[in-house]
Formats: sequence, C-alpha cells, structure tokens
Amino acid sequence: MSLSPYFGSTYVVIETSGVTFAVSADPVSVGGITNYTQIYKMAYGPTGSLTVVDTATPLPVRVAGGMTATISGFSGTINIQGIGSGTPVPVSGTVSVMGLTASPVYVQTTTGCRVEVTGGRYLNKVTDNVSVFGPSGNTWIYSNLVNASGVAIGTTANPMQVSFSGITITANIAATVGVTNDSAGNGLRIQGMSGGLSIATTVGNTVGINDTAILNGMTAMYSRMGSMGTTLDAIYQALSVFGLVRPTTVRSGVVSMTTGATGISPVGFTCAGGVNLKALGTNTDLIYLGGSLVGTSYGYQLEPGENVFFNVSNISMVYGMAKSGTQTLSYFAS
Repeated sequence: MSLSPYFGSTYVVIETSGVTFAVSADPVSVGGITNYTQIYKMAYGPTGSLTVVDTATPLPVRVAGGMTATISGFSGTINIQGIGSGTPVPVSGTVSVMGLTASPVYVQTTTGCRVEVTGGRYLNKVTDNVSVFGPSGNTWIYSNLVNASGVAIGTTANPMQVSFSGITITANIAATVGVTNDSAGNGLRIQGMSGGLSIATTVGNTVGINDTAILNGMTAMYSRMGSMGTTLDAIYQALSVFGLVRPTTVRSGVVSMTTGATGISPVGFTCAGGVNLKALGTNTDLIYLGGSLVGTSYGYQLEPGENVFFNVSNISMVYGMAKSGTQTLSYFAS
C-alpha cells in the first residue's frame, strides 16, 4: 500500500495489489505542517448492524440533563417530544412564537392533547390582557360549534338552541317581519315549553285565509245554511197554515151584515191561528159566509147563536151577508 498525498486537493490515493482507492481527506495545518484528516461517513446501530446517516435516517442525539442548547438559523419543522406514551418534555423560560402577518404561526396538538398557556402569576383583569387573532392578523377567529356527538350545530338541520337566564336583551326589529313554515305541510305554531302552559295570543287587523280546503268548506257550509233557511221558512209557513205556530197578536170586532157582500174587516190582519166567527143569538135571520162573491145560494150558512172557525192567513179573505135585514157577526182573529 502506498499513500500519495496531493496537496491542495480533497482526497488521497491508496494503492494496494494493483487496486487504487481515492479516500476523501481534509488538509489541516498544525504547527506549520499540513496533514490530511480522513473524512468519515457516519453510521449508528448496535453490535453486528449499522444504519447509515442520511436525510431519511438522521443521527439520533441524546441530550444530557442540564445542557443548554440554542437553535438558530434553522428553517423547517422542529419536533420536540418525549418517549412515546411517556411524560411530556417541559420547556421553561421565555418562549416567543412569532410569525409574519401574512404567514401566522399555527400552534396545534395531536388528537386528545391540548395547548395550555399559563404565566408566572395570575392574570389581573385590570392590568393584564390576552389577545387572540385570527388568520392574517384579523381580530376575529374561525369557530365551528358542535354538539356532544361532534355534529355541527347552528345549521338548518341542527339549529343552535340558546337558553338565557337573568339577562336583558335589546333587539332592533325591522318594520316588516316575515314568518314562514319550516317545511311544506307543517303549520305555524305558537307554544310554550314542552308540557307547560299555553301562550295566549291575540290576532288583530285583517286576517286572510289562504287555504283552498277551508275556503271550499266555508262556501259549501254557507250554501247549505241558505238552503236550510229556505226549508225552515217553508216549514214555518206550513205550520202557520195548520195553526201550529203560536200567534203573537190578536184582533176582534163586531160587523153588521146586510143583504150585500161585506168584508169582515176593512183592514187586513195576518193570522197565525185563523179566525173564529159567531152570529149573535139576537139575530133574526141567517148569515152567509164565503169569499168576495158570497151569496145565499152558495155561502156558508150561519144561524143565530152559531159559530164557525176558518183557518185562513188573513181575515180580509172572509166576506159575509145577511139573508134579510141587518144581522150582527162577531169575530176573533189570531
């Protein structure tokens, strides 16, 4: 083997049995004499195996207790962690996390972990404050509200329910407020808490009904009520004819009958029960009763002291005449 150094170069040549090797070396000057120090590629591992150090398998470093380290001029991700499933790595002293406004620094943990920010003393609400900024330095932050099952709330399918106690709310409501149903087929309801008392409501002004089924039902009901009114009126008239309706007023009088047809009453009177007619017992001859063309040949004959009942709707329909002389007829209409 022969060593052939080349000053000014970064390697030396080793020859053995006709085989030549180039070994990387670094010229180092000590006491005016230049020597070559061989450059080694590092590897690690237990006896009988090794792992070459490269970007995929970096050299593990174990830091002894009490060592102070400063990391500067470093870009990329720095992971500080303890043993898997072990205790966390404490970081003491002043830790400053800074980022640019356009590129903020995000602090996050793995699932099941959390970030706690504490100070050397309790924060005072008068002298101390904590500021939390959102993306790009905004004064608001994004938030996603979820329930105990992890389902997002505040949406149409799963609205957020808020319970207030002992607070005063001032609300500005627009002049026009619209209320709609949540879906087709569901009516608008006003109610108190479940199982509680009902809420008294008052509807004022003009209320319109825009429901085809209700309108059609009301129209049919109105039509039937009109028909019922006509039927009841017909029944009333029929009852009046048969004297089954109690009269509300009566009329009575005495009429002198001569040999010419004479009306019972010069003024008509509507009867509910009809009219009773009686010839006075002091009469000296017959009285004939009938219509306006009554005569001795076809009138209803009424002897002195005799009476008769006519079921007529008006006393103006009844006429009478005496067979001879002047005879007296009394009547009672109701």
